[in-house]
Amino acid sequence: MPTPTLIEAPPTRAAARLGRAPALLVALALTAGCGAKADSGGEASGDDTGGAAGDGGAPLTGVGQLALTFAIDSDYAAVMDEPPNGTFYGSFWRGDEVSGVGPDDGAEDLGGVQIDGLSLPLDGSSTAVVFTSGDLPTGEVVLLGFLDSDANTDPADAGPDPKDPVTLPADNDFDVIDGEVTEVRVFFGLLNPTSLSAERP
Repeated sequence: MPTPTLIEAPPTRAAARLGRAPALLVALALTAGCGAKADSGGEASGDDTGGAAGDGGAPLTGVGQLALTFAIDSDYAAVMDEPPNGTFYGSFWRGDEVSGVGPDDGAEDLGGVQIDGLSLPLDGSSTAVVFTSGDLPTGEVVLLGFLDSDANTDPADAGPDPKDPVTLPADNDFDVIDGEVTEVRVFFGLLNPTSLSAERP
């Protein structure tokens, strides 16, 4: 199994589209039934998430980090055209700016994530921790993104195509705890459908 290697995260415009691609997929499902640059140390630096300083100079909000493991629904892994391996592209979003259909209009991501060489177990179990975020604001944070399993996306304008595994908001909302590194599972709960890929701007 290749060791995942952190490489430069996509620009903000691409990161916004990464968040909205799975979001549009959720909307489609309901009707039918980057961000920051990552450093070489395995962390991503996002916005200044420490909050504005008060009179005493202390931040108004705390920060914590998320240590990411990954897993895919084994039923979806079984029907993919290729193994569930490749580069993960995604973005963190504030939980109060994301609904069941993705980021709200005007929401700004908290930082982009790009992980090369991610390999998902076929039995639905989780990987080891392959990425630790930079500082994120305490409270609910959502990670939206996709696995480029056929290695054909443009990193500068990334987006999923048919049968790329994608994350959904309800499966990937995490609590960031002040001063702590929290291990979480990023779950690919759906494969991107052909109709959404054709409509992606």
